Amino acid sequence: MNYSVVNFPNDLIQDILRNKEDTLTKGNINDKSGLTKRNSSVSWIKDVDICQRVLRVMKKNVEDFSSLHIDNIEPLQYSEYDISQEYGWHQDVNNTPYADGRVRKMSFSIFVNENFEGGEFDLEIHGPDAKPRYISEWKRSNENCIIFKSDMWHRVRPVKSGVRKSIVGWLLGPVTR
Repeated sequence: MNYSVVNFPNDLIQDILRNKEDTLTKGNINDKSGLTKRNSSVSWIKDVDICQRVLRVMKKNVEDFSSLHIDNIEPLQYSEYDISQEYGWHQDVNNTPYADGRVRKMSFSIFVNENFEGGEFDLEIHGPDAKPRYISEWKRSNENCIIFKSDMWHRVRPVKSGVRKSIVGWLLGPVTR
């Protein structure tokens, strides 16, 4: 399996949110053609203790992916998507390893709230020509986090009403394994 949907602990979500930067900045990304690929607002959670707690929880939930040798985590990103905001199809992999030889191996998205319409998280589990191409996930009472390989294509569809809130992160491991 290339992905897993789990229940991330609510108390840790609240600790993450208490440690996010107060100021949201534009998280816009344009593709090579100039079209907007992502438009949202973001802030960061850089607290090392919080990030390490998240890493420990994620490692327990990615046992099926143990061959990936996950051993570190990047700072977390808190995102808000307002009406009409979205993040088009993309992958989270980097072409060049970080200075310490690590690469992004797993990504995750924690769904923080439910009081919005649209904003579905789609994960491509088949090729772009397959029907169905992808699965759609959203926060449910017993599953609020999707974990997936960072090279998988995914997107956030446009929000129709309300504000979609999420915490995203990337798990790292050595490039050689």
